[in-house]
Amino acid sequence: MSIMLCNAVLTNRYIGSDTKFILGGTLTSPLVFILDDIITEIYGYKVARNVILSGFAAQTLFVLICCLVVSSPSPGFFQEKNTYYHILGPSLLRINVSGFVAYITANIINSYIIARWKILVKGKYFWLRSIGSSTFSEALYTFLAIIMMELNSIALIDIFRVASISFLIKLLYSAIFAGPANVLVNYIKNKTGLDVYEFPKIFTPFKYKTTW
Repeated sequence: MSIMLCNAVLTNRYIGSDTKFILGGTLTSPLVFILDDIITEIYGYKVARNVILSGFAAQTLFVLICCLVVSSPSPGFFQEKNTYYHILGPSLLRINVSGFVAYITANIINSYIIARWKILVKGKYFWLRSIGSSTFSEALYTFLAIIMMELNSIALIDIFRVASISFLIKLLYSAIFAGPANVLVNYIKNKTGLDVYEFPKIFTPFKYKTTW
């Protein structure tokens, strides 16, 4: 939840120079996918989906409260009203909605690959499966999210440049954290005895039915 809120609030904080820059959320959003891989690997797609949907529900509540507060009247001496409105107003709501649409789309692909490959390789090579699934899902998420979030803020050529740089950064994250995530997954499996194998016929973020 902390990572998701950081991602939403920091997205419009551009980092870099006039010619090469990224969105601040680029530095936090890859961690959501890594945690999603870990949860899906150990607890299965259904639990991972519920965690993510709960996270977005909490984030949406946070965003709505922020929009309500920053739109309320303020005394004349309060000079920071526009700053609060710029960061926590309608732009944050747009980021929340865009991120939700992009992530749910990418999450279906990510969870499908993790769950499918887990069955095919009998639960082995989580680090490799995590990198492989992230390559496809984060590419889709990055381009969808940035286009929807920044279409009215920066030029189209800059959007594709930002998306490309962001995707490369996310691939680097995946490669760096694959090893530690694999260690964590093995530790939790050994500690709890949990290792869910499930591959539903239909992957959906909202409706789930298991056939035994």
